Amino acid sequence: MIEKFCVERLLGREAIHVYGPGARELIEGKTILVTGAGGSIGSEIVRQMRLLEAGKVYYVDNDEFALYNLQMGTEGVALLDDDAYCLADVKDEQLMRRIMQEVQPDIVFHAAAHKHLPLLERAPEAAVKTNVFGTESVILAAIAANVDRVVNISTDKAANPTSALGWSKRLAEHVVAKYAGTSATKVVSVRFGNVLGSRGSFLPTLITQMENGQTVRLTDPEVSRFFMTIPEAAGLVIEAACLAEQGETYVLDMGSPVRIQALINRFVELSGHLPPEIEYTGLRPGEKLSEELFDRRETYYSTAHPRILKADVGYYPIEETLALLRHLITHSAHPALVRSALEFNTDRKADNGLVHGACWRF
Repeated sequence: MIEKFCVERLLGREAIHVYGPGARELIEGKTILVTGAGGSIGSEIVRQMRLLEAGKVYYVDNDEFALYNLQMGTEGVALLDDDAYCLADVKDEQLMRRIMQEVQPDIVFHAAAHKHLPLLERAPEAAVKTNVFGTESVILAAIAANVDRVVNISTDKAANPTSALGWSKRLAEHVVAKYAGTSATKVVSVRFGNVLGSRGSFLPTLITQMENGQTVRLTDPEVSRFFMTIPEAAGLVIEAACLAEQGETYVLDMGSPVRIQALINRFVELSGHLPPEIEYTGLRPGEKLSEELFDRRETYYSTAHPRILKADVGYYPIEETLALLRHLITHSAHPALVRSALEFNTDRKADNGLVHGACWRF
């Protein structure tokens, strides 16, 4: 059903063609490694790598069925007997080091993450393990293998975060900043909003509910989000690789936020469905009524690309924060304590710009 009407019309704007001719020069003939390769963004990056004629692409995912679907979708077979398909968890730093030493990639696109806000509110330790320590693991493995550049995929929820997901992804951006300039490996982040049509996102859920005659559940009639298409998101990631310097977070200018209620109305108009019954459930813990692209503490700049901005997330010493979170997780601290420590140490700084990590000594 998603293919039956133009997603651009659903968004109410033209799709943004993000990357230019420099992308082929960067990618063609190169060895590429994609983490979270079986996910919506990861698999689109894989598709774009093929179009840009990468020399060899390696696919890393901890979900064997996701790798099965990826190979079936790209090659029409799913034997999984090609060493390009790597069953691995990004949290396993030793395994990631071994894979990168064997593969010797030129560029790493780090798309592996936990991203579902309500689940992570109840399991903030999972957000920390994968989104923070998994990102650090990938960067350290890449540096050890002399990778040219690493692009970490972030989210607009990292700007002025209010949830375990947002705090973990913001801390991951600071992990990127921590390792910027420490080696020849360029490390950057790219931040964007909700992706229409991605696995588990708004559009597939809406289609399922409407085609089954179910009630459509919406948190609030005024809730709005920044939306982009899967190709736009992948294009931004590739352009970030082209622009990569050290430690920046690149952000696509996606225009104004779109009310989800308006998207539902537009979907009804385009698809020919009858208007659904809508149940308003209220915002869930950690959710915002509307998202932001930039944090209140950030300075942002233009780039060589007219639709891409560069945010300076800054850097503060995060070693105490990371040590605290490792301690809590290692000792099976209550999720509420992990969440509080993540919030406090990621979101609140003293006047001198340092996090109050010293308040949490054990």
